[in-house]
Amino acid sequence: MRSTSSSRVSDIQELPDGTRIIWAPIVKPKPYAFLTQVLGEVLLTAGVILMLFVGYKTLFQDSLVGNQQSEFAKNFTERDGFVPLDEVTKEADIFGRMYVPRFGESWTRLIAEGTRWHPVLNEIGIGHYSNTVMPGEVGNFAIAAHRGGFGGAFRDIDKLTIGDRVYIETKETWFIYKFLETEVVLPTDVGVIDSVPEKLDGATYGSRYLTMTSCTPIFINTERIISWFELERTQNTAAGMPRDLKIVVGSK
Repeated sequence: MRSTSSSRVSDIQELPDGTRIIWAPIVKPKPYAFLTQVLGEVLLTAGVILMLFVGYKTLFQDSLVGNQQSEFAKNFTERDGFVPLDEVTKEADIFGRMYVPRFGESWTRLIAEGTRWHPVLNEIGIGHYSNTVMPGEVGNFAIAAHRGGFGGAFRDIDKLTIGDRVYIETKETWFIYKFLETEVVLPTDVGVIDSVPEKLDGATYGSRYLTMTSCTPIFINTERIISWFELERTQNTAAGMPRDLKIVVGSK
């Protein structure tokens, strides 16, 4: 068999059978190409680490802290003492316990006065906007909690739907609110927690509303997600847990 190989002496090579091969010019590496490649690999590695960190925060740490907050809420008893609603004056005064069956049968959190991250939202879970009314009063009882990080108490706020209820236990009274609607708004839309909430369809003077607020999207926080409820009924705490809630979460 005849060999078709020959020495390459130029960019154009002719084989014994007359075939001409034109070789592409050799591209010389640009200055600092090696550094650019290394930088790209570093950035890629950093991106992977960041994704792993977000996954850790989302799946592990939030779950761990959330379980701790729920257990703290479940074990918070009369011995610890809810502050009576008409005596709430200080930041972090704990005055209620909240149940949202849509968030899971084991989900519960305490509600405290104020919306500072520490010591309210990060440690206790849910905070009350001090410039809004208390549970059951005419106006808008507005509260806040994290969606991502520090237990993510309101992580599933976007899953609330017609037929859902929120149950709030205080020292003397249970307050049961029914779901109305959810809206995503800008951080500047502070009127959503007004006594007659802006952007709530059919909002009227004299009603008793509950507004849940949180940042969204999770870990991006460029907007606010708002869920509105209206008071449906009340029940004295001496009568025990409301029957419809007890079916979901069981007895204490």
